[in-house]
Amino acid sequence: MKTIDYWVYLAFSAFKLFLFSLYTDTPFSFGFFLISFSSALILSSWTLLIDARKRRWILLSLLALHSILLISDVWYYRYFGDLLSVQLIPSMTQMNDVGGGFLSLIRWTDFFFFADFLLFLAFIFVLRKRRTTTTQTTNGKLAAAIAASGVLIFAAPLLTSIAKGERWLTGDATSNMREYYELGFWGYHGYDFGKGVVSIFREPEPSEQDEALLLEAAAELNTKNSGEQPNIILVQLESLQSSVIGQEIGGEEVTPYLNQLEEEMLYFPSFHHQTHEGRTSDAEFVINTSLHPLRTGSVYTRFPDSTFAPLPEALRKGGYDTAAMHAYEASFWNRNTVYEHIGFSRFFSEKDYPDTEKIGMAINDEDFFRTSVEHIQKLEEPYYAFMIALSSHIPFTIPEDKKELAMPGYEDELVQNYYHTVHYVDGAVEVLVDELKQQDMWDDSLVIFYGDHDSGLTEQGREMASNLDANGVTEQFELFRQVPLWIKPPNLTEGETVETVGGQIDLAPTILELAGIDQGFMLGTSLLSDTERLVVFRDGSFRKGDVYFKPDLTSTSGSGECYSIDSGEKINGADCEPYIEDALDQLRISDTVIEDNALDYIEQ
Repeated sequence: MKTIDYWVYLAFSAFKLFLFSLYTDTPFSFGFFLISFSSALILSSWTLLIDARKRRWILLSLLALHSILLISDVWYYRYFGDLLSVQLIPSMTQMNDVGGGFLSLIRWTDFFFFADFLLFLAFIFVLRKRRTTTTQTTNGKLAAAIAASGVLIFAAPLLTSIAKGERWLTGDATSNMREYYELGFWGYHGYDFGKGVVSIFREPEPSEQDEALLLEAAAELNTKNSGEQPNIILVQLESLQSSVIGQEIGGEEVTPYLNQLEEEMLYFPSFHHQTHEGRTSDAEFVINTSLHPLRTGSVYTRFPDSTFAPLPEALRKGGYDTAAMHAYEASFWNRNTVYEHIGFSRFFSEKDYPDTEKIGMAINDEDFFRTSVEHIQKLEEPYYAFMIALSSHIPFTIPEDKKELAMPGYEDELVQNYYHTVHYVDGAVEVLVDELKQQDMWDDSLVIFYGDHDSGLTEQGREMASNLDANGVTEQFELFRQVPLWIKPPNLTEGETVETVGGQIDLAPTILELAGIDQGFMLGTSLLSDTERLVVFRDGSFRKGDVYFKPDLTSTSGSGECYSIDSGEKINGADCEPYIEDALDQLRISDTVIEDNALDYIEQ
């Protein structure tokens, strides 16, 4: 066969797609294989028009490029549960935010993606003396037939989808993974590239449908004020997930001080992070704007100038002095631009902190907290001080002399170091609270601690999940999504555990209620109200009371499974169905505000 090199290339390409699904534990149906393979036919058929000797080297290069993209997608998926996108380009300079933690995503078996390169190279040398007699005309007909077959196979399911009016194609903005399952590997990346190009030239303006959703949401806002403008101290604790609270390893408490805080503060055990690819920057954004993160990238780098109704701006207009405190580079994640835009009057960054011992990315949390208290004392009352701690940031680097836990039963060094850093941060929070009390800044202030997101080590089958027996769907959900929240309203006399279910999107309305200031356009609801909140996540999953909905991204929008949090069992889908469209609408509204700058548009 004169074109055997081409068919070998296709075989290797198809096998690598299967390998990708195997490594990411994503479905690999026959339909998905067909649509992915059809894209490979379309993209490679042109090589048959080239002389065989040159074609083999081109195919070798294509195999290498394919492997590079596949392995990059695998590593990205393991951390974010999503695929790479060209819209991440503005965030690429910030990727050291994850730092050495990416090393934990790499497995030696990943490099099997490049095995075909070596095999095909050997194949080229085996064929190097064979003479090619096939005419250009014959290859041209074959190339045309292959391309036409690819187009036909690729188009058939898409035309069916269009005929059904499925929402992924008409504005369902839940997850890149839905487009991946609908369009295949190459189809997704091609579609993503097209969207990226269009976004460069597209003028932001909400559609009539999205504007109607936005106006309806604005009309339903209900603000209840009862506060007297206390000083506000909000502390974001890095990678702190709820599972560590009350956890013992070998008889030692991981967070002994935070466990005791339940006696002095309101503790919310059913609080959830709603971050996505922006992780820490997403948490800051959600907390301060009561909007959802983007499905791709970070708002901080992609839409830093969009109009919001943010917490710091509302407080500043209400007479507060507002300051953000983060002991790292001011320009990192574009914070110096975003903080000013959303209403922070001051930003204390790396240059405003002493050059003392570093733990991870920046100075240790103890020194960070002590110095931050000094900065707060320079603010005018009432003030809003927002602190972002860093010591427990992935890759969880901590000096040996600060590793105080014995850690029996754990062999994964990254997991061990996570617990060591969290144990250290627990002590740092005690230092902060003691300092606030000594400076008479505790009793009459509104003080809040919360975790920004999970550790990134919670996946099923990994040591952390196995040791915590987090094997079921709901157990995995809680391990991944729940982060601790403590709130101390002014002059609270006794702590309490509050079973209210909520998410980070609800914190800004809670603060504004306690501060006695009307909220602007926010999607959250005060955690102090009796409302049963719909806690929505970026992939379209949600929690409503005891009910958890896990979407099926391989199927049409709205498909999925319904579970009871209490029992962990799958329940009747009718218990979730009333909220599915509401969850998707909430994501659409948020995206409209961010991407179409809709608040600015509708106020004109």
